[in-house]
Order: sequence, then C-alpha cells, then structure tokens
Amino acid sequence: MGVTPRLTLLHQQREFLLAQERLSLGVKPRRLALVREIRMGKGEQHWLFARTVIPQETLSGSAKRVLFLKNAPIGKILFGRKGARRKSMHIGMSNTLPQTVFDMGIKISHPLWERRSIFEFTSGPVLVSEIFLPDCPVYSSSSIS
Repeated sequence: MGVTPRLTLLHQQREFLLAQERLSLGVKPRRLALVREIRMGKGEQHWLFARTVIPQETLSGSAKRVLFLKNAPIGKILFGRKGARRKSMHIGMSNTLPQTVFDMGIKISHPLWERRSIFEFTSGPVLVSEIFLPDCPVYSSSSIS
C-alpha cells in the first residue's frame, strides 16, 4: 500500500536569484523572482526538497497561479490545463545544497540526487530544482526491483 507524501511550504517570497539560477533562466543580475521552497515526506521523514524560481516577468497568465498554491504541489499548474512545457531536464548528483536543507536539520551521509527542470509558460521560464533527501525511498535497496 502506497503512502501519500505530505507537502509543507517552507517559504515563498520575492528575492534575488543565485548565480546558477540566473544563468539557467537567462535572467539579468539584480532581478527579483518568486522563490518557493517546499519539502515533502511522511511524518518526520523528509523525502524531497524543492526550490521553484519564477522570474518576475514570468508571473503573469497561468504562471501567476503559483502565488496562490500554499501547500498544494506546483505540478497542478505545471501539468494542468494551460500548463507549461518542459524545456530541459538534468539529473545528477547535487553539487551544492541550499541553506534551507541544513536548516531542516537533515543529516547528510552520502551524495544526494537532484533533478533540475526548466519549464516554459507562454509568459516565460520557471526553474524547478528537486533534491532527493536521505530518507527518500529512492535510496533504499528494497525500493529497487
């Protein structure tokens, strides 16, 4: 029997982007973007940390709905009616972890997998970075069939 993970909104606010995010999105320095960070998991097990970056110029049309998500997954907007198109995806080991991951008190004993995707709305790009945390079933040998 599967377990439905619970999403917790850690924060959502306008802020300046990290250098790598600016490069990925083609955003000029000193531009604000909406940054949304969430974690997903079951109880005290944190399976996923996600950081979504939406440049200010993209926050119109259907992308503007992100402002009202609260504890709902962004997939409802990305893959729903009038959603976005995935432009690129990179899967690999995370080189750097956001401070928020350390602030959650997570003990890291091995490299973590990360998926970075750029989605394109008609109004512009969105970057979604997902880090699979140590408690995620993907690291469990019993989850590999």
